[in-house]
Amino acid sequence: MNIRERIEAFFSGRRPDMIPYTIYSWEYEASGCTGDPAWHAMFEEGLGVTNFLPVASYDVPGLTERTDEYFEGGVKIRRHTLSTPVGDVYQTFRNDWHHKYFVETPEDYRVMAWIAANTVATPAYDEFNQALGAVPAHVIVMPRTPRTPLQEMLVDMVGLENFGMHLFEYADDVRALYEALLIKFRKSIEIAAQGPGRYVEVLENFTAETLGPKRYAEFLLPVYEECFGMLHDAGKIVGTHFDGKTASCREVIARSPIDLIESLTPPPEGDQTLAECRAAWPDKLFWSNLNVGLYQLPPEEMKRVILDRVAQAAPDGRRLAFEVSEHLPVNWRASMPVVLDALEETRA
Repeated sequence: MNIRERIEAFFSGRRPDMIPYTIYSWEYEASGCTGDPAWHAMFEEGLGVTNFLPVASYDVPGLTERTDEYFEGGVKIRRHTLSTPVGDVYQTFRNDWHHKYFVETPEDYRVMAWIAANTVATPAYDEFNQALGAVPAHVIVMPRTPRTPLQEMLVDMVGLENFGMHLFEYADDVRALYEALLIKFRKSIEIAAQGPGRYVEVLENFTAETLGPKRYAEFLLPVYEECFGMLHDAGKIVGTHFDGKTASCREVIARSPIDLIESLTPPPEGDQTLAECRAAWPDKLFWSNLNVGLYQLPPEEMKRVILDRVAQAAPDGRRLAFEVSEHLPVNWRASMPVVLDALEETRA
């Protein structure tokens, strides 16, 4: 099998000839040397590059955007401003780290709700198909959608610290923005359901300690049940990027219609081993991130850990793939081939 055939078998719940191993396209590009022969040797050994692309484009009539860059006390500041007929909001980055989020006040919530309500989503199938037809055989192009409303608010608009307070202080405004974003998200899902690709990635960036099971059941589960049902009806497989802790939400995740948990990471970044995840979610597919610290182990120890994880999550060789999804290992030339060597031992 080549990498695309392995991933297709993985998606289908069948046993590929060996456990697949992939890297995000932006992590591969972060190496700064995509033409390095070391990469091509790994592609020949089975490494794949995953490229998640939108299948919808978005326009907001009446919205203007502006980005300004300047320095304060030797620190580079980037300010991104959204201007609308009902007001302006802005976010800032300090040395490329998120510093101020768009939403801090009730008025900011109303501006973002206006933006969501006036967003026009249209299919971008031609752009997706053009990319699909232009990539080499080791690249896997797949559709992606935006985050669900709660996660978009938490990750992109409000930030963790303020969001917890806003749930109580500005409850009506939080709910109004959530409902406006939900309408937009439904449209995104309808476009994905009618579009190309078998697997659809939802870029949640969920980690359980930011929400907990009660809020998961209130804000995430109903959206998954409604919208993922549309994708299932269209024959799609749905995955969510859950790259952090999951233990406190394991039961409600088990009830969710998620087919695949992507970037699933064992401890220390996560809080469940793959054995615990498999016990909690026996039928879900795991596209598991290999912790960046793992790549620093001696080769034989690294191989032992990888094969132990295979035994935990896929003793029958099914429903498991590995990936580089969080950080490119600094020693990638030496360490990533060790992963491929280990996975050769899973060959059927």
